[in-house]
Amino acid sequence: MIKAFRYLKPFWLSVLAVIALVFAQVQSDLALPDYMSKIVTYGIQYGGITSPLAEVLSEETVSHMKYFMSEADLASFAGVYEEVSAGDSAFPAGVSAKNVYILKEHDQDTAGIEKAFLLASLINSGIGDTDPAAVWTMLEANPAMAQQIVSQAETQLGDYTEDNLKAVRIMMVKNEYASLGMNTEKIQNDYILHEGLIMLGIALLASLAAMASSYLAARTATGACRNMRNDIFAKVESFSSEEFSRFSTASLITRTTNDVQQVQMIITMMLRIVLFAPMMGFTSLFKVLRYKSLASILGWAVLIMIALMVITYSVTMPKFRIAQKMVDRLNLVTREQLEGMLVIRAFNNQATEEERFDQANSDLTHLNIFLNRVMAVISPVMTFVMSTVSILIIWIGANQIDIGAMQIGDMMAFLQYSTHVLISFMIVAMIFIMIPRSAVSARRIFEVLETEPTIHDPSDPKPVPEGSQTITFDHVCFRYPKAEMNVLDDITFEAKPGETIALIGSTGSGKSTLVNLLPRFFDVTEGSVRYGGTDIRDFTQNDLRDLIGYVPQKGILFSGTIESNLRYADENASDEAIENALKVSQAEEFVSRMEKGIEEPISQGGTNVSGGQKQRLSIARALTKKAKVYIFDDTFSALDYATDAKLREALNKMIEKNRSTVFIVAQRISTIMHCDRIIVLDQGRIAGQGKHEDLMKNCQVYQEIALSQLSMEELGYE
Repeated sequence: MIKAFRYLKPFWLSVLAVIALVFAQVQSDLALPDYMSKIVTYGIQYGGITSPLAEVLSEETVSHMKYFMSEADLASFAGVYEEVSAGDSAFPAGVSAKNVYILKEHDQDTAGIEKAFLLASLINSGIGDTDPAAVWTMLEANPAMAQQIVSQAETQLGDYTEDNLKAVRIMMVKNEYASLGMNTEKIQNDYILHEGLIMLGIALLASLAAMASSYLAARTATGACRNMRNDIFAKVESFSSEEFSRFSTASLITRTTNDVQQVQMIITMMLRIVLFAPMMGFTSLFKVLRYKSLASILGWAVLIMIALMVITYSVTMPKFRIAQKMVDRLNLVTREQLEGMLVIRAFNNQATEEERFDQANSDLTHLNIFLNRVMAVISPVMTFVMSTVSILIIWIGANQIDIGAMQIGDMMAFLQYSTHVLISFMIVAMIFIMIPRSAVSARRIFEVLETEPTIHDPSDPKPVPEGSQTITFDHVCFRYPKAEMNVLDDITFEAKPGETIALIGSTGSGKSTLVNLLPRFFDVTEGSVRYGGTDIRDFTQNDLRDLIGYVPQKGILFSGTIESNLRYADENASDEAIENALKVSQAEEFVSRMEKGIEEPISQGGTNVSGGQKQRLSIARALTKKAKVYIFDDTFSALDYATDAKLREALNKMIEKNRSTVFIVAQRISTIMHCDRIIVLDQGRIAGQGKHEDLMKNCQVYQEIALSQLSMEELGYE
């Protein structure tokens, strides 16, 4: 699977952008619980007041605080607060008092000031059913009693946590503001509105980052897999028959489509979700560790999820390998049935093929049901774990709030962070379920990409000689891969420019194999094939095949038009060349009768034309190319004798003019009787070669073939 990520290299800028956007989204999402905690704690619980140090103090409150401040505290107070009177520009709006003290910017320690404010506020609030006026009168008469009050207060507040004391001080600040006539409701609303707008901005930023990262991730994965498909297709195009024997056509189609789609999906998820989940999970985990009393709950939940992922991975990985092979099998059966539909109907075997398809389909269905059930179990188990964790957090958190060890907002923030952690691990768990299938698909893809073709270009290719050259088969032997015997054995002959060489022999004698050595569909096992004295293996495949016009045994047409099929041989061919090719191939007579002429549509495989028409169009396609060598591999078998004769006559004139070398593989003696040289093959060996008249005298194999098809009179003998 890791190999697939090398296709991201051309998109490294997009990948970096995705990482940056995902990071921005994570940071934005993680900032929201803290703001939510602030709104609950400070906005709702504390009325919008965030500091235990009052920004405005009344003159009366300051006079009371002085009883509990040391000389150092008084000096600090003078540096922290300044006295302003009504009418001054710095006087705060909405305050009813004449003189107040307002907080200045400072960097001094204010612990003593906060303590004095707390004591003065507690006395003013009538704590312990005491009369505030009586206390202040007593302190005015005897200031030394302030130390006694401080000692009593420290004893009473000894069990309070720092958070509790902060909460009390903030509430006292709120009371102070109320006593000054300040609009505390406005303070609260302004704070909630301010923090709320920040939350909305962060949420908007997170949404934009999520959309942008999703778009870039999908675009990057699509581009990477487009390149992967191109590479697979290019690799398959370079395969020889030996490589094709390793992979079935159905398997190659599955690997190029379904397997690449699986890899594309996982790359998209890796760039988007797999980046997001760990970032979110681990960052949330660090934030959760601030609340040690609740962190252990999350630890156990994470361990359970990890165990579940490992078990799921070990169960599903082997099954996904089997599933992809079953997809290959289903594609193979479907392809065979569609291509062989006429044969199936002819032998009345529809029921047998339906049963065969149903078996392949049922096997894949049952395996997918099993895998889907395994995946379906994960979601409710994860949800149960998350719900259990949430209940435990609320239960334990409520006890912590009750004893004053935690604020309500902090518990809510912890709950959200815990949810982030668990959802992140849940996402990772789901990814781990999907990775096995994608890993199998990636392995299958790279089996194709890493297959080295047996036929390849030389490291130092030689240039192709100009003009038509002599083609020499020098002691050529050929054996198919893993075969025990040679198909061709010691084949030696020459084909000069302008000559027409015919190959004839019984079925399986190696005629098609011999001509397929020339365009290097196979490479010789022993000996050599030379063009103009140079071994064809010293040319690039592209240069070599550029010399050749090839017509296979089975005429193959591509979807498009007649013209597009002819231009397949040479896209720059002139209209004159196309017209001439149609005339020589005897295709002009039926093309001219078509409604749209050469613009007539051709369906996939040429199913909308007859076998003879398809064969003639295949011949016309080869003739459109001004080739030095033409190969006709049993291409005249679908033609009637009259059309065959006309085509050969026109072809001979064209060859005589162009000085091209022609190889004709044929079964009919009448097709090759007038060729310059006839090579007779028998069990992979040359049984005889020469002109028709010579072979009739001295080649028994040729005589038997000829007499099996034509009478002595038809053969020119009386």
